[in-house]
Amino acid sequence: MKTLRGSYKPLKNSRGMISTEFIFALVLCAGLCIILFSLNFTLTMAEVAQYIAFSSARAHAAGHVDQDKQEQLAKDKYKELVNNPILKPLFNSSAGGGWFKLSDDIDVRGGGPNGRNFDEDYPATADRAPQVGVRFDFQPKILNLKIAFLGSTSEDGEGFSAKITGFLIREPTQKECWELQVKPRYTNILNLESGRFKLLGSGGENKYVPMEDNGC
Repeated sequence: MKTLRGSYKPLKNSRGMISTEFIFALVLCAGLCIILFSLNFTLTMAEVAQYIAFSSARAHAAGHVDQDKQEQLAKDKYKELVNNPILKPLFNSSAGGGWFKLSDDIDVRGGGPNGRNFDEDYPATADRAPQVGVRFDFQPKILNLKIAFLGSTSEDGEGFSAKITGFLIREPTQKECWELQVKPRYTNILNLESGRFKLLGSGGENKYVPMEDNGC
C-alpha cells in the first residue's frame, strides 16, 4: 500500500479539459442532428409512400371487365410509381441499396362475393364500410443508426417498419353487374305475365336491351 500511495501523483492542472468537453459535445450534437435529419426525411418519404398507396387504390377502384383486371391495374400502377427514375434510388424494392424499402409486390383486396378484404386486420363495425383497397410494407432503413455515445436504434437488425394502406371502395365490375343486376332484371322482365306488363312492342324478348354505365 505504501508503494501504491507513493507512486500515485494527482493531476495538478486542467489544461485540455475544455477541448475534451468540446469534442464530446460536438460528437453528441452531430449524432442528434443525424437522428433529426433521418426522422424528418423518413416522415417526408412516408407521405410519398402514402400517395403511392392512394394512386394504386384509385387505379384498383375504377370499374373494369372483372375483378382480376382491377387488381392487375393496381399492381401495375404500384410498380410504375416505385420504378419512377426519381423515386427508384430512394424506394429500392430489392435487397440492399436505397434508404427505404417497399414491398416487392402490393397486397390488393377488393372484397366482393369471392374476394378478400382487410377486415381481419382492421375489424369493421356495423356502421363502417368493408376495408378494401391496397397495402404494402414501408421500411425506413435510414433509421437503422449507430450513434456514438447514444447507441444503436435497432437491436435485432430489422429496424422500423410500418404498413402503408390505401382503402377505397372499388366500383362494381362489368361481370358483377351482369350477374347480380342486369341478368336477373332482364330475366325477371321476360318472366312477367304479358297481361301485367308489355315489353316495348310486340315480339318482346328481342326488344329489351340492357344498357351499362361504368359496368352497370
